[in-house]
Amino acid sequence: MENPSFKRDFIDRAIKKVNHSFYFYDLDLLKHQLNNWQKILPDDITLWYACKANPLSAVLKVFRNHGFGIDVASLGELDQAMASGVKPENILATGPAKSKEYLKSMIDNEVGMIILESTSQAKWLNQAAKEAGKKIKALIRVQLEWTEGESVLGGKDITPFGEDESTWRNFNWQELEHLDILGIHVFQWGNILDLPQLKSLWNEMASRCVQLANDMQLPLKLLDLGGGLGIPYEANQKPISFYDVAKELFQLKKKFQLENIYMELGRFAIGPYGHYLTRVIDRKTVRGKELLVLEGGINHMVRPAITKQPFPGELYRQSSAPLSTFQVHGPLCTALDKLGDYQLPNDIAPGDWMIFHQCGAYGFTESMPFFLCHSLPAEVILYNDDLMIPRWPRPSIDWLV
Repeated sequence: MENPSFKRDFIDRAIKKVNHSFYFYDLDLLKHQLNNWQKILPDDITLWYACKANPLSAVLKVFRNHGFGIDVASLGELDQAMASGVKPENILATGPAKSKEYLKSMIDNEVGMIILESTSQAKWLNQAAKEAGKKIKALIRVQLEWTEGESVLGGKDITPFGEDESTWRNFNWQELEHLDILGIHVFQWGNILDLPQLKSLWNEMASRCVQLANDMQLPLKLLDLGGGLGIPYEANQKPISFYDVAKELFQLKKKFQLENIYMELGRFAIGPYGHYLTRVIDRKTVRGKELLVLEGGINHMVRPAITKQPFPGELYRQSSAPLSTFQVHGPLCTALDKLGDYQLPNDIAPGDWMIFHQCGAYGFTESMPFFLCHSLPAEVILYNDDLMIPRWPRPSIDWLV
């Protein structure tokens, strides 16, 4: 799906109401997208929403209402999902840092599926299940060895996600009589926009996981491929068609005779439906370079500093002035607070608003909001053609102690 256009009339209202930097989520467009997806997918390919992308309760409820399970990676995300009305059996627990206490809490909360990221977690969960008198559904997470390729989720690098094939092969599965191991989870790549690359990765992952399951005499009832579907951040990039993705998953399932495939969609599902707006505070020329300093920066959206890949951005008001290159910074006292270089109308001035797109995922909750004690951004949603403000800006006096 192309990057959706923003709803200027609703954003105008939000600017007047909030009068501070804010995120704007178009949940009406999100609902339209999810309705289309439901018409495409067969029942034996299961979609989960990875709430680390955006855990706002209003977002979780939209996915819940459209039949998605919720993928949680912490106790906080588990609490948020359950508080948003997600049924425990529709929760998938990922994440490498599962303590004995956290595993026990998931049993107590009747979480539907738990991903085992280590042999230790397998033993701990089995013991907790034994003490609770229950049998718990689980997947093992395997970290495959690759010779090339980099990713925020590892790629060829060694990461804390899962354990390698040899470790799982040598594990004594007879110890896990209180666990129902249904298959394998494998996910090492993120934000991929090339469908042939995804197809190649998925086929290699599936082939090696089928072999691993056979070696361990483990029934592979389902294969969890994680997510990894990307969205375009640059002008020359094209979005992936979900129809093509679904077709590849169906063919993969048939080729390897899998009962079910799981996909955990985060960025791909919510990213295009979020925008971030913030004001220009200052404009200056430094050593021949045009600079803008904004009200919000990496304290509100840190991703550009982490990935060196800016969010698409533009001047919010319409202008016919010629374009110039501007280096855009936030308000923090560090050179890391750079949002990117942008072609902007050269009449941009203090008081103007900038709007950044593709910010529905990995925006506010991925950032560093408390540094320098600036106010937290608001979060505004458009839902059923109504403008709502679930989070207003919060000054530091509200949270400093």
